[in-house]
Amino acid sequence: MRIENKTSTFQDIKRGVRQGCVLSPDLFSLCSEIIMRNLENHPGIKVGGQNINNLRYADDTVLIAENKEDLQKLLNIVEEESRKKG
Repeated sequence: MRIENKTSTFQDIKRGVRQGCVLSPDLFSLCSEIIMRNLENHPGIKVGGQNINNLRYADDTVLIAENKEDLQKLLNIVEEESRKKG
C-alpha cells in the first residue's frame, strides 16, 4: 500500500485457497463484493456527482478518499470485514 509516496510494511497472509484452485476466482469475487458493499455509504471523491471510494479490476483494488482520515476509515472497514470473512 502506498500513501504520499511511502510504502506500508509487509502484511503476512494467514488464510486463503491454494493457488490455481478452480474456486479461487469465484470465492475472491464473492468475498470482495461483500466487503466493498460495506463501503458504499462512506466518503470518497465526487466524480460526475457520484461518490467513488474504490476502484476494482480483476484482483486489484484501490481505495480513494479526500484525506488520510477518511482513507483510514475505509481501510478499517475493509480490515474488519476481511477478518469476518477469513
